[in-house]
Amino acid sequence: MSAAARSVSPGGALLRSSRMFSLPAPIPDPPSTSALGDKYYNETATRAFPTHQVITTLNSSRQRGEWGLKRPLPLKPTTRTTYAMMRVKHVDTPEQITDYDQGTDHGLMLRKFQELNMAITMPLSRSTRELDGKFIRKPIFNDADDFTAAVPARRVAEVDTRWKFTGPWLAGMTPGEFQKWVAKSVRPRRAEFQKFLKEQLALDMSEPLRKKAFEDGEEMPEPVTASAITDGQLTEYLRRLRHDKQELYHMVGMFLDLAPLKAPSIMELAAAGEDTSKVHLRDSNSPYAEMGPPVTHPSAGLSYLRTAYYMNNHPIYGPQKFHTPVESRVIRPRRTGLGLDAKLGVAGFIAQPPIGDTLSNNAKKKAEALDRLDPTLAGGAKLWVEPVRATVDATGRVVMDVVDVDLESLVVAKELLGDLHIFGKPKKREPVKRVTAAQDIRNRFRQRVAPMPTMSSPEQYGTPAPAR
Repeated sequence: MSAAARSVSPGGALLRSSRMFSLPAPIPDPPSTSALGDKYYNETATRAFPTHQVITTLNSSRQRGEWGLKRPLPLKPTTRTTYAMMRVKHVDTPEQITDYDQGTDHGLMLRKFQELNMAITMPLSRSTRELDGKFIRKPIFNDADDFTAAVPARRVAEVDTRWKFTGPWLAGMTPGEFQKWVAKSVRPRRAEFQKFLKEQLALDMSEPLRKKAFEDGEEMPEPVTASAITDGQLTEYLRRLRHDKQELYHMVGMFLDLAPLKAPSIMELAAAGEDTSKVHLRDSNSPYAEMGPPVTHPSAGLSYLRTAYYMNNHPIYGPQKFHTPVESRVIRPRRTGLGLDAKLGVAGFIAQPPIGDTLSNNAKKKAEALDRLDPTLAGGAKLWVEPVRATVDATGRVVMDVVDVDLESLVVAKELLGDLHIFGKPKKREPVKRVTAAQDIRNRFRQRVAPMPTMSSPEQYGTPAPAR
């Protein structure tokens, strides 16, 4: 084939690179939170969040191996699962094959989470973290807090509320990563940073003049421009910034668009030998200052609901005060001697059980499910809970909060499942009649029976027919 035939037009190249004909690039793997790192990494374990796109297809197309890719997929491995979900790693490898894997782990987790009808909320900041657990949190998709494509002027003003930053989070970098980042991204911008400092110094010099003119009732003077700043003034300004480390970091953070950091305490500064009488702490109210901004979008693509303030309407009992509870599985019981809390599995995610003076902790039967592992129970111990909120932490993991279920809502939920009846008598279930299958009919007529003679022989004349 000639080169002209293999060439692609600009429109064709645009379509090939669009999402109609290509899959999005995979995102980095979740960071390891274990002290052992990736030493005990399990390839088959479900990761904290998906890194590759999961695709699906119709059942009719699935039986033919058609998934909308370059070539059909084999039928035996793709039709083995109940749900048609595949995770495509490479559409076309150098060996001209499609690298894929089962995607039901994250696909079913998404379906189960969306059945909860729960909105993703922002994590609490340091000033509101110690309040009651029922503190109203702001949803992720709020018009006032949408910084996905914010202008540079708004980025500086809303540094304590936004989650997306151009620069890295310095507290989460290793010394080697920090040195490489400084050599590659910071040192080449030294002249640009000096220009930025001149602009900030001009603003600081213009503010007292404007304030004095306002108090004296005079006309506003012309603002000081960056070109009017001399090298001596800039050197003196740099000398002042070196003695005020937090102000210097504020300037560097504005220039490099760095994520805010947690301010050190007075005791930490005193232990480091700093003069605490001359230090002005500028604490950040950002919910990501202590643990860092999330590696994914704060919603993680799980839910696009703006609020969870809705009311369930039962067809018989009317509006319900509480949301429909769900049945969780006790993944790990409590180990008081080892200081390990119990873990619950809710819609494929790990959650902490309700704490405090709750029904789950007081009821004997439910408390035993959290304190003791019973291997004789089919499917493990279960506990009814009500999910109330979910957030995404700095590592991309979903942190779900659950509360104890209300007794009335529990009865209504069990009635919907058919496990309990409130009014009247339970409906009698008629025994299922066994339908005669076609195979049974064939086997009935395939019995080996000697054929009966059409005419009797002279030897058998007058004798009775043999019993069958």
